[in-house]
Amino acid sequence: MVRVAVLGLAVLLTLGGCAPRSSPEQGDADRAPSAATEANETERANGTASTTPAPIAASAVEGPSAEEFPDLHNLLRLSKRVYSGGQPEGEPAFAQLAQLGVKVVVSVDGAAPDLETAKKHGLRYVHIPIGYDGIPEKAGDSLARLVRDLEGPFYVHCHHGKHRGPAAAAVACLAEGTADAKSALAVLERAGTSKRYAGLWRDVENYSPPAPDAPLPELTEVAEVSSLVAAMTGLDRNYDHLTQSREAEWSIPPDHPDVVPAHEALLVREGLHEIGRQQLGDPDDEFRQLLADAERAAADLEAALQAEDQVAATESFERLSASCTACHAVYRDLGPQ
Repeated sequence: MVRVAVLGLAVLLTLGGCAPRSSPEQGDADRAPSAATEANETERANGTASTTPAPIAASAVEGPSAEEFPDLHNLLRLSKRVYSGGQPEGEPAFAQLAQLGVKVVVSVDGAAPDLETAKKHGLRYVHIPIGYDGIPEKAGDSLARLVRDLEGPFYVHCHHGKHRGPAAAAVACLAEGTADAKSALAVLERAGTSKRYAGLWRDVENYSPPAPDAPLPELTEVAEVSSLVAAMTGLDRNYDHLTQSREAEWSIPPDHPDVVPAHEALLVREGLHEIGRQQLGDPDDEFRQLLADAERAAADLEAALQAEDQVAATESFERLSASCTACHAVYRDLGPQ
């Protein structure tokens, strides 16, 4: 039973708790632009390279068509070495990545990468998981190490290939010197990244590559992803923000000008969805159902807030609270079983 495994929530969650991650921090003091582009490697060797490579026109880069690679969803080419797209699933997708010339598959999703299938097609995996709320400094440093130390081309993917994947791929282009802030944001426009994911847009726009001599994180095939308790603890902060917004009649709380109700509901919904997709130690059907109920309530709350329907927002919030309370009653409040 997953019941015992989930009991750790008791220490960390409040009664309504469903919740957040810490805000990513952007350290710029020791950062400087990198000029490490594949196109300039030969010129560097000959001493003819310019000090700053020209940024790409991200919205105009020609790339492979969906007809050529039908199993690589939302496939975009962003530079000579960087592609983005959806999660490759099954033999055909990995075969098409190999056909495309990809050497390294980079997952920024929370789910564990399919190492076995990738290796069958001669592909290396690198796992740099990020959330929908932004790109932490460590992840940005890992993307810099990726483009500096490994041979591409790289295929950067999240789940669907529209939000986190393109954002991380844009950062990779910034790190290799083939994009500036304007063309990096054009990547998100081109991919259809929702403006509701404000943290992704913010961190792409503000990213500065680490200095050439800065220590960078080790790259790994499968990164350690936050435990269920840690993920729920993160959701708890967003839930608290929603509570504050409700008390302010579903507006931005006066004492918290950075809290946007619809955005907080979005982060709760995405957080619950990601928890459901990650490996949680063989959770039982009851837990999955409770999690699904909470996700639906969060989605309805988000929609109501976007429509500025306070009555529907309150009703959806109460359903969300009830779902969380029901889950806690079974998996938290009774103590070890």
